[in-house]
Amino acid sequence: MDYIPVKETPFLKGKLSLFQPEKGYRFAIDSVLLANFVKLKPSEIAVEFGAGCGVISSILLFKNKSAKVFAVEKEEVFLKCLKLSLQKNGFENRLLIIKADFMAPPFKDNSVDVVFLNPPYFKTGAGRKSQNKIEEVARRGKKSDLVSWIKACSRVLKTGGKLFLIFTALRLAELFFCLKSHKLEPKELRLVYSYPGSEAKLALIKCVKGAGEELRILPPLFIYEYKKGPYTLEVEKMLNG
Repeated sequence: MDYIPVKETPFLKGKLSLFQPEKGYRFAIDSVLLANFVKLKPSEIAVEFGAGCGVISSILLFKNKSAKVFAVEKEEVFLKCLKLSLQKNGFENRLLIIKADFMAPPFKDNSVDVVFLNPPYFKTGAGRKSQNKIEEVARRGKKSDLVSWIKACSRVLKTGGKLFLIFTALRLAELFFCLKSHKLEPKELRLVYSYPGSEAKLALIKCVKGAGEELRILPPLFIYEYKKGPYTLEVEKMLNG
């Protein structure tokens, strides 16, 4: 991939510094929502597949001072962003960067406690293609589909291991079928709305590998108080760190 300059972005009211490409893909609110949905214990082996510039992992490490995260990423520009974030935020020995394809991660089968990810929402070739290579990879992935992501997660997770992800609500039925087909049982679902009265846009899901059927529907999460209004108090707290 051609050289792409990156830029430092102060985050959480300046408590955290993140790096991302200057043009094209920019991390969005969905990464913040997922980071605040994931629950980690200090002793757990946690992995982020398709870590990108490391927004989710960085927020989790900021919130959980004793946690460690393996960030799996293969795109050079995102690896550069991850390394810069690690150095700037003092995450040495806690943010462990692995250059690898998520479909062939360097983990033994049934060895990981927690996996979290923000997979591409759109199918390869669907919708309007972005002219920016990095944005296109983030939105649709590269020759990979939803089944590939879920299969990889199931393979590395222990029985009883947890998967946390955020996904478009439009493909929720497809996602649930895929999860259950790979022994990942949805246990918690929280739908995300732009504002009260709007349709759900996103879904936060927690799954447990090999668990029984029982799904808790959590209270809705609203991003804005009303259409074109300010952030809700809950989201404002997330952004304030």
